[in-house]
Amino acid sequence: MQPDSNPLSSSSSQLTKVAIIGAGNVSTHLATGLKAAGVEVVWVYSRTERHAQELAQQVQSQAITNVDFTVAPLADIYLLSIPDQALDQLAREAVFPANVLVVHTSGAQPLQVLSSISGVRRGVFYPLQTFSKEKAVDWQTIPICVEAERPEDERILKELGKLLSNQVVILQGEARKKLHVAAVFACNFTNHLWGIAQELLQKAQLPTHLLEPLMQETLEKARQFPPFMVQTGPAQRNDKNTIQAHLQLLAGNPQYQQVYQTLTRSIQTTASENGLISGKQAKND
Repeated sequence: MQPDSNPLSSSSSQLTKVAIIGAGNVSTHLATGLKAAGVEVVWVYSRTERHAQELAQQVQSQAITNVDFTVAPLADIYLLSIPDQALDQLAREAVFPANVLVVHTSGAQPLQVLSSISGVRRGVFYPLQTFSKEKAVDWQTIPICVEAERPEDERILKELGKLLSNQVVILQGEARKKLHVAAVFACNFTNHLWGIAQELLQKAQLPTHLLEPLMQETLEKARQFPPFMVQTGPAQRNDKNTIQAHLQLLAGNPQYQQVYQTLTRSIQTTASENGLISGKQAKND
């Protein structure tokens, strides 16, 4: 595709046509976000017809369940937004029109996972956010990481991203993987720990809202300062009496007890490595 035929060119009255492959959390937000930005979603694919129909209705589109995409209406960009473990299989099964831009939305998978699709251009369009169908997101604040085999396709994906977000960056595969693992710590693990905290309060018949100011302050402080530098708590202080008391309270749940011990060791090791407590103080928690 030549630069002057870019479907996302500002001189074009029709921004672009996008096909959405998948009907899960990410697909739903991508489809509705792009639709709101003026992009035509020509069809939605899912193996489950009901799921395809539900999302297609939201964006006034067509639902399909056939992986021979050559018989579906032609799109400029084919967005594969499906679970990582399904990407390779779909790439091998699906049939795409020649020379279209096929893009996956995974943070952890390389661009090469699409290499089994012949005769197409390949890329990545990775929105760095946690998505649930039930909760709206502010697309303008969501970083979008793009990558493509060809510079002209990177420009196309970058322009598509700018229709949604104020933060669009070109990020190659290895760097994107490192970003993704950091995101798992920042989001998935943190959410799980908040879930544990909520469960502990519920079992103790204590109101969960008591933790909300603490959670908010923790997040705000971590945004303003290097988190390791403002770490607090019994592990940071090497308060052995409190740590042992906590472990006794968790004795009825060995899984949570193990999480507590692992995180305590990690906090103390990190503090020692950063010179925040002595190595001797950090031993034998």
